[in-house]
Amino acid sequence: MFLLLVHGERRIKGVQRVAGGAWLLISDNPRYEKELIKPQDMKDVEILGRLRFGLASFLGYNN
Repeated sequence: MFLLLVHGERRIKGVQRVAGGAWLLISDNPRYEKELIKPQDMKDVEILGRLRFGLASFLGYNN
């Protein structure tokens, strides 16, 4: 999962590369549709960070 800036909006999405250099943005929330970012629109996308989150860290356990 990544924290992205897409057209000026922050989003947390999974990213899958697809044919032709496009990205498919995928949400864990089923209410949101997948979003295709075409190569010519990549100038409007910035990766702000990668989220690394596990249940153990959420519960306060150390690995």
